Amino acid sequence: MSELGRISQAILNHVNGTVGYLTLYKLIREVSLETGVNHTENWYFRRLVALALEGRIKATLHRDADVVVVRFRRLPEVSGLPEVSGC
Repeated sequence: MSELGRISQAILNHVNGTVGYLTLYKLIREVSLETGVNHTENWYFRRLVALALEGRIKATLHRDADVVVVRFRRLPEVSGLPEVSGC
């Protein structure tokens, strides 16, 4: 796996510091303030999808006909305890 860029690393740090599922608007605001770089919502979403495909964060898909929701969260802790769902 290749090394992350500055903004992708900031996104990953934000996801790992978030309890439960994250909010895209909060992620954009916090990462933009941290890095000083602004991009579109779609740009950040693509970075989240890339992190999920690389196995760095967890993504779940919920579909109801044409309504599609993708939810992102940090990977479960590897401590031997079961992950608490419903957060």
